[in-house]
Amino acid sequence: MSKNILSSRLPDRSAKLMLVSGEYTELSERLSKLGIKTVTTTADDRLPGPVQWHPDMQVCIIGGKAIVLRDSCLHNALTRYDIPVVQTFGSPAHVYPGDVLCNSLAWNGYVLGNFKTADVTIRQAAEKIKAAWLDVKQGYAACATALVDENSAITADEGIAKSLEKNRMNVLRIHSGDILLPGYPYGFIGGCCGKLAPDVMAFAGKLDSHRDSEHIRTFLKIRGIKAIELMDGELLDVGGLVALC
Repeated sequence: MSKNILSSRLPDRSAKLMLVSGEYTELSERLSKLGIKTVTTTADDRLPGPVQWHPDMQVCIIGGKAIVLRDSCLHNALTRYDIPVVQTFGSPAHVYPGDVLCNSLAWNGYVLGNFKTADVTIRQAAEKIKAAWLDVKQGYAACATALVDENSAITADEGIAKSLEKNRMNVLRIHSGDILLPGYPYGFIGGCCGKLAPDVMAFAGKLDSHRDSEHIRTFLKIRGIKAIELMDGELLDVGGLVALC
């Protein structure tokens, strides 16, 4: 379990359990048809309204543990599946940076995030496993980054792109926008997708609704990854799709 949790954004086999937003029931319904069980979030009213359901605002999976917001309903939901759970030291708030305590992205010995805004529990977990922290200004690092494989990612954030490239990763830069997030001007690429298997990336919405869809498809295809769509309509930021095991 620990190995898969450590690389939850990059499952090394077909996922059997995913963490997804409970706001959009079609996500769970479609994943169920693919043979994947889901843990669904509930709204955390301590977070800003548009992102109260978002997994990437409520949990960071690192070092074999799921770090969840203090007093979160996710604690019991995840422990039912024997997933080790730790709570954040801080409590979330409606305004930045109190809303991004968990918004860091961990994989294969790296953690991408704003070191100052990440919860101390996440920073300590990274230190414990001797992960290299890739410090960026973007507090919504997990939202803004779609991991494609351990050496590749997609983002519209220039700071994130440069940080990843310094660590010899291949980065596809895309335009901002073209991803819906009701209540905000637009959403992020990491929030509208997630890996279901080493060779499958799923999107919440139609990929063709993004102006860079062809570039994204090509970037994935070169790496042997197929894009599938779980919802109709434009791409929608749902807080990401997170493989649990």
